[in-house]
Amino acid sequence: MTPEQSRRNEMLRVTLTVTLCMLIGKLFDFGSPVYFALYPTIIMTKGKDYSWTGLARTFFPTLLAASCAVVVSEVFADHPFVIWTISLIFFDQLRRRANTPPKQGAMLMPTFNWILIIVFSQHTSMDMPVRIHEIFLAMLITAVVAKTMVTLFPTLKTGKPPVFTPHTVSYQNRLVSLGLIGSGLAFLMIVDMISATFCMVPVVAAATQQTRAHFDVVVKRRLLTQVGGCAIAVIFTLCMAGHQQIIGFYALGLGGLIALLAGWMANAQGPEKDIHADALLATLLPIQLYMTSTEMGLESTFLRAWELTVTLVILLILFALTQPKNDTACNRTPSEGNA
Repeated sequence: MTPEQSRRNEMLRVTLTVTLCMLIGKLFDFGSPVYFALYPTIIMTKGKDYSWTGLARTFFPTLLAASCAVVVSEVFADHPFVIWTISLIFFDQLRRRANTPPKQGAMLMPTFNWILIIVFSQHTSMDMPVRIHEIFLAMLITAVVAKTMVTLFPTLKTGKPPVFTPHTVSYQNRLVSLGLIGSGLAFLMIVDMISATFCMVPVVAAATQQTRAHFDVVVKRRLLTQVGGCAIAVIFTLCMAGHQQIIGFYALGLGGLIALLAGWMANAQGPEKDIHADALLATLLPIQLYMTSTEMGLESTFLRAWELTVTLVILLILFALTQPKNDTACNRTPSEGNA
């Protein structure tokens, strides 16, 4: 197999897996179809092991976290402060164990799904046990579809994954993670702003970084991909022109959009590949969340972009305000130092 064929197969497996799962989430009228965009996109862009064991190992921590969140939210339904305190303990235990980049990345989905369950149980009348049932079905369907597409469209093996040396997770790292994630959860529990829940994805990704330099890079990259993804979603919605109720037309348009972004990702290397993967997820989430057979969801998509921009700008402001004086002095030019 040539490298060109491998990249083509990678594009096809991503396109078909994500498109099929998103259509299943829409056509079977699930209460939370967003999971049918979230899980397949994460698996196909971040996954490394597509064996049944590897897929189960990827999904199990997320399912366990969501199930525990349901138990906590049901048992302490009348005591939100207790729920928040238990959530902090959960976040801290995850962060303490995330001592390599892969473990830091694996922390994102359990943390975010915990936050989703807690916030939705606080501000909606949704049946949380039923939501766990849909999460499990989304994981099962994603695993079956992904395994099928990976088998049908093999790619060249990239060799053994790099070995990372575990680093020490300091108390400062844990405090930063708890401060950002905990304050975000507290805000969402107090203020009834369900649409802002997905803003916690870049917050969690930034809060789990080991150094300030990595934090800065992640926040700026997320600002580009998250807001840019909303812009692409708006363009796609306008191209649908209100005809998304025609399943064939919607499937063709959605598949074409995913194929375009997946093709760019397959042909990219290094950090650029991660940028395209993040942009793919950021594009598909508002489409799956807000576009229905009767509603285009433009207002909600614009609101999502605004909320993401405000959230990420706040993170950049916090980064600037906590800049050590020594770093500021080192960044000055000689003329500034002599002035």
